[in-house]
Amino acid sequence: MDDDPNVGLLISAVLKKNNYIVTALADSGEVMAFLRDNKPDIILLDLRMPGIDGYALCKHVREVPDTRDIPIIILSGVSETEAKVTSIELGADDFITKPFDVRELRARVNRLIKRKNADTALNPLTRLPGSPAIEEEVLRRLADEEPFAFCYVDADNFKAYNDVYGYAKGDDVIKRISLLLAEEAKTAGGSDYFVGHVGGDDFILITSPETCEAVAKAITEKFDSVIPSFYNEEDQRRGYITTMDRKNKTRDFPLMSLTVAIVAPKTQKHYAKIVESAAELKRYAKEIPSRRGSIFVRDRRI
Repeated sequence: MDDDPNVGLLISAVLKKNNYIVTALADSGEVMAFLRDNKPDIILLDLRMPGIDGYALCKHVREVPDTRDIPIIILSGVSETEAKVTSIELGADDFITKPFDVRELRARVNRLIKRKNADTALNPLTRLPGSPAIEEEVLRRLADEEPFAFCYVDADNFKAYNDVYGYAKGDDVIKRISLLLAEEAKTAGGSDYFVGHVGGDDFILITSPETCEAVAKAITEKFDSVIPSFYNEEDQRRGYITTMDRKNKTRDFPLMSLTVAIVAPKTQKHYAKIVESAAELKRYAKEIPSRRGSIFVRDRRI
């Protein structure tokens, strides 16, 4: 987005020539509306524009969970060091002063997109932050003494489903879980949430202590309502599938459900201990004999 339409046209032409799909937007309001429904690979942003300025828009992009990981390049006629420093502090990844060489612009865009795509902190299937980013988020909240709830989310009977329906269908379930976590966290918990994918069918959701149970309730109820559609009609009617267990014995496995273990640490300040407590609580919840469908449990001890 650029305040000079001629510069915007030039940028669009250069990037389209290199097989990028470009959306040119005229003001900050259009940008925020676009980002509510779209997640571009990169944002090129001018500091001077109608509506809120580039600084405020850059800050907004970094504060919204759905957009905080999108690379941002600032394009501006303002060349002062203060402007560059402020932009970087607000979350911009790069700063290019106008007038610029189109080859330099193309190179910097390519570099940032390649770096983002190669980021090992993102799970390749769900594009959610992985274990390093999850730990970083927890440590940041601990350092800032920011209260939070750490929710360990695990799919029950997922391996059996994979064995019967195949890995492609299993991947569809994993992607649906990732979307479900973000959707319900946003609806029930507002903007204070973080969703990470440890791997396989294990996810981490971080939200506020006040909203965590409402979020977990919404997630488990929604999952139970949508998961039957991932089975054929016969399995839906029976309520289970039959396959070999880990000991090579034939077993009936109920339809998948979710187990959500919630730890809201008050005094515990060690990441490993928080993870250990959540994993222990998850094992307990999975073994509750009377449970039916998805469940969430909260640890009141730490």
